[in-house]
Amino acid sequence: MIEIKKFKFASNLEYVHLILDEQKIPHFIDVENLNLFSEDIKKENILQIINSLNLDESEVEVDENFQKDFEDWHSNSLNPGHFTGGQIPFFLWNVKNYPFLLFTICFVPIISIVIMLFMQEGDNVDFYGNLIFIFYLIIAISMLVQWIKYKKRTKIER
Repeated sequence: MIEIKKFKFASNLEYVHLILDEQKIPHFIDVENLNLFSEDIKKENILQIINSLNLDESEVEVDENFQKDFEDWHSNSLNPGHFTGGQIPFFLWNVKNYPFLLFTICFVPIISIVIMLFMQEGDNVDFYGNLIFIFYLIIAISMLVQWIKYKKRTKIER
């Protein structure tokens, strides 16, 4: 067996190996040295196949900043809004605005309670409307609890 070609990249060697296996051309590869071996009779046929594949053996430029970008992503991957321009909704970073949100979210359940209080006995009760009411009520109660905890925490810090 003689050396047919020496490759710069293992991926190109593996690709040529697959192509030659598909065509059932006997050959041998040395993955450590990236060499392709075959018999002298098959050399011209193999070189013709390799040339028809148009493999790119040119040098690859490695970006020096890839590690810096990865470290930036790794250190800020859990920071909301960091990679989207830093614009996050005010209610996610400022708990002082919870009373406003509480009023906004409670507005629908309060109106629902008023409507339910003034309903006649013969009126139909809307099942899905009641589920939505309960959902809004749970959110409002959870926001109220969070706001009370925030107020207690700020009183202790002062």
